Amino acid sequence: MADTDGLETKRLLAAWRDGDLAARDQLFTLLYSELNQVSAALLRAERNSSLATGDLVNEAVMRLIQLDQIEWADKTHFLALSARAMRRILIDNARKKLSDKRRHQKVTLVTRLPGIAADRIDFDVLEKALIRLAAIDREKADIVELRYFGGMSHQEIAEVTGTSESTVKRGWRAARAWLLDAMATDERG
Repeated sequence: MADTDGLETKRLLAAWRDGDLAARDQLFTLLYSELNQVSAALLRAERNSSLATGDLVNEAVMRLIQLDQIEWADKTHFLALSARAMRRILIDNARKKLSDKRRHQKVTLVTRLPGIAADRIDFDVLEKALIRLAAIDREKADIVELRYFGGMSHQEIAEVTGTSESTVKRGWRAARAWLLDAMATDERG
């Protein structure tokens, strides 16, 4: 069944890339539950968010629809880009809320990935550190986004990025260590 879904997803992605809007709509219908799972994972630990799971999915869909000629590789690639779009929406929403209020509240995110502390992380500090990491090493920043925000396994990231799983694991360890250090430095001052 999963193999059939993967083939159908690839077919729909290719048709959408070729301009078939009905295929695009079918794709979102087919993958809605998985997009909902990604959204729920991102929102689970979000405090005081005005966004519901469905709202985040819908906003991400609207952003994805606006992209032109994406070379979608497969379902995993599509879900990874969807997770990235959702992350950007959460960051934009958090920044808007902070700018609208006099009393600032820290926006946090909790991950449930194995091997990551369950501490709350300041979303804005993480975003700034990720931007700096991307300037230094785009591949490692991509691994963090796919793993942390997309909830993807090392194997899925390897498929999306076209690298080996061991390369992804090394990149994840190095990026994670760099980010933890950068975020600790930012929070100290």
